[in-house]
Amino acid sequence: MKIYKPLLVIFLLFGIATSGQESKIKDTLSSRTSSYDIKLRLNVETKQIYAEQKLTFINPSADTIWDMPFHMYYNAFKNNKTTFQEESTSFLINKNKEDVNQGIWSWIKVIEIIDAKGNNLSDSINYIALDDQNINDHTVLNLRLKSPILPYQSYVLNMKWESKIPRAAIRTGYNKKYYFMAQWFPKLGVYEPAGSRFATKGAWNCHQYHANTEYFGEFGNYNVEITLPKEYVVGATGNRIKKQEQNNLQTLTYVANDVVDFAWTANPEFIELKDQWKHVEIKLLVMPEHECNQDRFFKAAKNTLDFFQDYLGPYPFNTLTIVSPPYYGLFSSAMEYPTLFTAPTLCILPENLRTTETITIHELTHQYFMQIIATNEQEEAWMDEGFTSFFEAKIMDIYYPKGVLYWDLIKLKIGANELRRGRFFNAKNIKIGPLSDFGWHFVHGGHREIVYGKASLILRTLEGLVGEKCMREIMRIYYQRWQFKHPCRNDFIDIVNETVPKYHDRFGTDMNAFLNQAIFGTDECDYAVASVETKKIEERLGIFNDQEHAILPNRNINDDFFEYETKTIIHRLGEFIVPQEVKITFDNGNIILENWDGKSRSHDFTYRGLGQIISVEIDPNRKIPIDKNLINNSYTVEPKSKGLYRYLISFITWLQTAMLSISSLV
Repeated sequence: MKIYKPLLVIFLLFGIATSGQESKIKDTLSSRTSSYDIKLRLNVETKQIYAEQKLTFINPSADTIWDMPFHMYYNAFKNNKTTFQEESTSFLINKNKEDVNQGIWSWIKVIEIIDAKGNNLSDSINYIALDDQNINDHTVLNLRLKSPILPYQSYVLNMKWESKIPRAAIRTGYNKKYYFMAQWFPKLGVYEPAGSRFATKGAWNCHQYHANTEYFGEFGNYNVEITLPKEYVVGATGNRIKKQEQNNLQTLTYVANDVVDFAWTANPEFIELKDQWKHVEIKLLVMPEHECNQDRFFKAAKNTLDFFQDYLGPYPFNTLTIVSPPYYGLFSSAMEYPTLFTAPTLCILPENLRTTETITIHELTHQYFMQIIATNEQEEAWMDEGFTSFFEAKIMDIYYPKGVLYWDLIKLKIGANELRRGRFFNAKNIKIGPLSDFGWHFVHGGHREIVYGKASLILRTLEGLVGEKCMREIMRIYYQRWQFKHPCRNDFIDIVNETVPKYHDRFGTDMNAFLNQAIFGTDECDYAVASVETKKIEERLGIFNDQEHAILPNRNINDDFFEYETKTIIHRLGEFIVPQEVKITFDNGNIILENWDGKSRSHDFTYRGLGQIISVEIDPNRKIPIDKNLINNSYTVEPKSKGLYRYLISFITWLQTAMLSISSLV
């Protein structure tokens, strides 16, 4: 997740002992396809990194591989014509003007590449831009091998590389003495064998760095040695297993297994606070002026871990690091990485504004939907952001039932679900693109509203249709089947379709009618109560067909006792079709809950008897939050006024209309 800095500031205003070797995770949880040993030195004077890197790649396929593409994310900040910068609307905000005037740009470059046989491959590299053919974009480096990677065999590369760290770039970089290092090293793409995700044949998945998208990484083990001045407090993915000091420098060694990425941070002004949840050590790196909120961070983290242990499964790592950046480090805020995430805070935040808790819950949820279930964030961002937003709201409702923002005095309560719903429906164009589209295809905006807002509403609507028990089984099967793997939307759809028929027969053999609209379509959902009509049922009276005697009434016609035909008409205003429940209330106290497939443009419910309809409500239990307009979901018949009061109201209405008409002539 990324919250842009101006929005984040507004939202906030309103709203170490060395570990031992036993800290390593011993169980093999993933394929460990791409593993890294990195030794780096941070030069805080020149803002550069000098590194040696060993990559061990295991071919996961029966293919023979002749090339290897690497993400070179820092090259997105190499010039103002990279794909990232061309797509970004905030270049002049995020790029320091002084740096531009002095010709200071950021970059990452490989100095040397040697394979396990001693072949120097340094001359076998070139930059590629398969997404848009932008010759100015160097965010993907392709390496041509001299000897191929054979099926299911391992392959080792040794690299030397350097980088110039960007100043306060999006998600990564430095400002003053604060460093947040994300997507900072040459990172191998993901090789997808035939049959995995959408691959019909084995191929690399390694997109350029796009402004709208985040990342996609392969599982592996990391052993990272960080050398930097010893006054810096450091946090990183995984466990610290060693600390060495020499002169004014320190070398810290971190180990992380079965993760898709590695991030770290350093700041001499950080203080490190610790807490414990079961087997997990929780570390909080925070500025001294924000230490006051430590309990809010720790409580929200523990609540989230409790929830997922019960709902999906226990957190599989033994460490978790929360980084709360300084105000000048907001460029790195609200982002998630394996066993580490960033969450800003302010001590002026009142108890009734749960910004700290909401961001903590959201980013920690990403440990399940990004790290453990590692979907492709560039191609299917909704499968991590949408799922995370869905669960964020669930957790907030359980542990903070008053909402994200509440004010008891005026009975104000805004929950996480309401915020997500509002975020989506307040978008300029909620039809701008489907969930299924790649992030960089949203060239006119709207991507964030779709993958966060619409996706979470779709999941909530699915839960409303199938029930909480069924939805929980769907999510649990999805987690158990795809943890530490790379699923795509088809894998989730398959699980929905195999699970729902166990609980329901009213949807047919699958949920494709709903899911196809939700994932691949852009239609709006809107149902409305159009009208309520009631008329007396007149019995046949008089002479018919030259009868000899007239038909008499069954009762005295002066009796105020009639049968009625009463009906309500429902309209489908949008194109998105969803089965609906309709609650119909009668003046005699009877209530009927009708079920409608929602397909026709209009539908009526008609009744004959002694009662009259006085109110109608579509989706009375709010199971269909994807419905755009909830106001038109209900209709109440106004009681008829009688006697003098009715005439008085009519006179006042006439007088008001007359005065308005006269005033328009003055």
